[in-house]
Amino acid sequence: MIHSLLLVEDDPDEARRLDAALTRLGYHCVCAPNGDAALALMVQTRFDVVLLDLVLPELDGMGVLAAMAARGIATPVVVQVTAAGLDGAAGALGAGARDFVVKPAGALRLQVALANAIALGRIRPALAPSSGGGNVVAFPAAPAQREVQAEAEASDAATVMRLDAGGHSRRLDQIEAEAIRFACHLYGGRMAEVARRLGIGRSTLYRKLAEMESAAVEGNHPLEPSAAQFVAAE
Repeated sequence: MIHSLLLVEDDPDEARRLDAALTRLGYHCVCAPNGDAALALMVQTRFDVVLLDLVLPELDGMGVLAAMAARGIATPVVVQVTAAGLDGAAGALGAGARDFVVKPAGALRLQVALANAIALGRIRPALAPSSGGGNVVAFPAAPAQREVQAEAEASDAATVMRLDAGGHSRRLDQIEAEAIRFACHLYGGRMAEVARRLGIGRSTLYRKLAEMESAAVEGNHPLEPSAAQFVAAE
């Protein structure tokens, strides 16, 4: 199934790069160059997920998240941050974002973050409290859109694989660990290529591998990846 994605990015070159990468991953992308344009599009059209840059002219990413909460727009959001702006990711998650990626994010990292944001949005819609204390109504979908969504929930195996046995979203650290294991397997242990594909530095990759190995030894968990759960980035 092709998911609709709203890409909010003010850098034209980066927007073109992301548009091409996301299209290869199977998304139908609509681009907005700033926060105001993004909100106008969300009022008119229902998207499956939003990829939102936090640093935008005029209305920035945090402003977009606040406006979405105030208007009851429950579309799941993945934010983009720079390595120097990681502190902003915590604030965005607290404001309702489902996940974050560090720019420039690799295709596999984008795939995992967006797929899980969509899955979280389906099983636990974002309902932010309004300033007046009343309930915020989720952004309504047209009947035809609801039928498409119901069909997707029944047939999208990739979403199911990202849920645990109880139907709840799995922890992000578990998903990240499996993505790293599979990337190592997929690219034959070539750490430079693995790090590039995952959109992280090699030192970060080595640290995460060490943490994963330590956790696996303590918990006696298998280290082999499940190829059925992750698809090659290219």
